[in-house]
Amino acid sequence: MTGVPKRFNGVALVCFQSLYMSTSATRRSRSFDESKANRNTTDTHGIFKTLYEYLQALREDIPDWLDQFRDGDNFSHREFFGSRIVYYPGSGTDGHPVKVFGSTHSAHTFVFADYGVTQADLERELNHGRHGFRGYHTLARLHLQEIDVVPRGWNPHLHLGKAAQDRYQLSAPFGFLEILERDDEFQDNHGARRLAILFLGNDGIAAYDALFCQGRDTSVPFAIVLQDHGFGGNYDSFGGGSLLERIARDCHVVPRRLLVAKNTKPWDAFDEVPDVDGDPGGMHSHLRFLYERRET
Repeated sequence: MTGVPKRFNGVALVCFQSLYMSTSATRRSRSFDESKANRNTTDTHGIFKTLYEYLQALREDIPDWLDQFRDGDNFSHREFFGSRIVYYPGSGTDGHPVKVFGSTHSAHTFVFADYGVTQADLERELNHGRHGFRGYHTLARLHLQEIDVVPRGWNPHLHLGKAAQDRYQLSAPFGFLEILERDDEFQDNHGARRLAILFLGNDGIAAYDALFCQGRDTSVPFAIVLQDHGFGGNYDSFGGGSLLERIARDCHVVPRRLLVAKNTKPWDAFDEVPDVDGDPGGMHSHLRFLYERRET
């Protein structure tokens, strides 16, 4: 047996410029009626909140390092991973989670991992006037080395057969950190003043292992986005029963919250947050609902 591919050579950091990338305001209003018709839970109080209203109650201040960041500053692993992080495996060019958490100020830092997109694809989307994050511009883009992202190295906790490993090799893994700053004409109700997204051209399961499952100096994500893509090219799903869930549980790094697409099975011991509507996101605009870990 061979380890999960260590695809971190030449890793860099990226901030994704799409707070409003793939979901419009009209879709947000449409989600209220759609989600009531498609919910798995019953509204016991007769009052629904939007996903945005719920997350606004979890608002945080912008992390000091991000607030004080200046172009030319170095990357600090301790400060970045000491922030609230939303993790999105198999992210592609989907900016919906940044819209959801960034516009509500409930998280300012993100890690997106996908071996199915190239750095050129991402930079083209980030730099595109209509596809990028409305109301934001790039303050800085930091290219990092492997040692910056996993300074103590990493040891895989799961193993794949060689056939799976060979099939899903990336010839050119990458990563970069994009620091986004809100345009002057927009105010606080548009979204956070600054955002930071670490984008990795890497396997979403191996990246979770390397970033969050290495013991000391690693943290638990604030939330994970789960969207299974059917024939999307992944060797395993990300939802319930997946290798990602297994490694998170085995390493005791299970987040409190999941944002789960309607077509994806939630992890065990997570319940959909009652009376909170879903919001459509991703390529096919699947409704995504917030789940929270069941207290035991």
